[in-house]
Order: sequence, then structure tokens, then C-alpha cells
Amino acid sequence: YIMFGPDICGYSTKKVHVIFNYKGQNHLIKKDIKCKDDELTHLYTLILRPDQTYEVKIDNEKVESGSLEEDWDFLPPKKIKDPEAKKPEDWDDRAKIDDPEDTKPEDWDKPENIPDPDAKKPDDWDEDMDGEWEPAMIPNPE
Repeated sequence: YIMFGPDICGYSTKKVHVIFNYKGQNHLIKKDIKCKDDELTHLYTLILRPDQTYEVKIDNEKVESGSLEEDWDFLPPKKIKDPEAKKPEDWDDRAKIDDPEDTKPEDWDKPENIPDPDAKKPDDWDEDMDGEWEPAMIPNPE
């Protein structure tokens, strides 16, 4: 069976219940749906669709919608942790590991010269007079 409708109890509880009884257990919706809290009468509508989706309307205005499978805990989780699973003792926790057998492709573009990584711009360098500073080139160590 389905229990559906507003629940207004004092000042603290003002929500819409959508509860399914499945296999003898009550399953409450995971989402919090606020209900109208005034002195007027309101129309509450629950629409269940064959594609396993639902919609909750208050006064013909959609206030919530979603998937039955995602918003209720009808089914057990698809994946559970294996209590017996343990990390092997020889497990390597480094984020990156060099591959000693890795080689560059034959058509790898390796420049003959590279900018000197230790070169520093001279203190008296004037970009207006001398132009943009570029470090000296050195032979590629690779």
C-alpha cells in the first residue's frame, strides 16, 4: 500500500509523506517535501509512471519528481563493500609510477637545442631598447 499526504504537527513537522509498504517494510522518500501551511484546502497529487518515475503536485503545481529507485530504498545497494577485501602488502601507493620499459615513438619530435633552464635575465636588460629577453639555447641533454 501507499501512504501519501501532508503531515502537519505543531510548528516543527510540515511535510508531505510518500511512504510505500514493500515486502512488509515501510519505505519513506529520501527527499524532504514541504507542504502548504495555511488555513486553505489544498489538492495533493501523486503520479506514479510505468517508467519508474514519480511526480508530487500541490494544487496542480509540481513540487517534486524523480526516480523511484533513486529516491526510495526498495532494493539493496547495487554494490557493497567486501569485508574480506584487503590491500595487498606489496601495494604501491604512489600516484604515478615510471615505466622502465616505456620508450618514445620513433617520430618523437625532440628539439636539438632547448632554452637554458639556468639562464637569468640580466639586471640591465631594457626591453624597450634590447627587445624581449630570451634565454640562451643549449644542446638538448636527451
